[in-house]
Amino acid sequence: MTDIRLSSEQFKVIYFICPPPTVLKFIILLLLTSSTALAFEPLNTDDAGTVEAGRNQIEQYFFAINRHGSTNTAPIDIVTPGEEFAGQGGAKAFPFTYTRGLNESLEASIATTYYTEPTGSYTRFSNSMLGMKWRFFEDKENQYALAIKPTLIFPASKLQQVNGLGLAAFNYGANFIASRYWDQIEVHLNLSYMHSPYNTNYAVGQSMDLNRTNIFLMSFAPVWTLMPGIKVALDIGATTNPPIPEQYLSTYGLMALIISPANDIDIGLSAMRSASNFGTVVSASGPNATRSEIGVTWRF
Repeated sequence: MTDIRLSSEQFKVIYFICPPPTVLKFIILLLLTSSTALAFEPLNTDDAGTVEAGRNQIEQYFFAINRHGSTNTAPIDIVTPGEEFAGQGGAKAFPFTYTRGLNESLEASIATTYYTEPTGSYTRFSNSMLGMKWRFFEDKENQYALAIKPTLIFPASKLQQVNGLGLAAFNYGANFIASRYWDQIEVHLNLSYMHSPYNTNYAVGQSMDLNRTNIFLMSFAPVWTLMPGIKVALDIGATTNPPIPEQYLSTYGLMALIISPANDIDIGLSAMRSASNFGTVVSASGPNATRSEIGVTWRF
């Protein structure tokens, strides 16, 4: 029987698949929106588990973001949920998160991202944040739990905002998390809100279009155990699209494989595609953005 106090972060490895139509309808009817708030790598969707009291967790990953269907005369601006990158080109970066278990239901985390691309006359570190997750309800008999995670993202520089590496203002929000556990599968649901102001005197990702500052999320992630030490996960959701002139909703689909060669070490791989609708996410027949990610989680 799964101990629901353990996080599903230790069970992640991702590769993209087609979301079931019933799940898509569920997401669209319930919320129709999603957030760029940072989750545990390599998934976008967080789980209600917390790091064990007195223990630590380090997540060190690498991701590459690429835009498809964009030209200099017709650039596309597609959000990549899970990372605060809003540039119109590609990006390569190393997101890092340190988490400390404070008690049996509370953890605190700090995170930052080091960009190798794009580069310019600004620091390569961006998206520095503080978070605290509290599992406020847990039913061990029925194996489900509820948690809330407030986050604070520190301002990027003005030049970083111009190049899409962050927003030059404090961003803050909260993520409501529901998790349900069975022997071979666990399912996680996120509902998030992020208030994302920015310096309106400067472009965001090379665009002067006004951006929405109220960003919402709904995402859904089932995680399957294939065999001891190997799990796969599907993560799908819909997100508020920041540029005001563009459609309100953007969607994504992601899949993962997580290999755990030891109890306290996970190797995670993921592939994600985001686009204006789920049809394009599945078919890649229109403008879209992809993110590939690989990294390690270590608990000690």
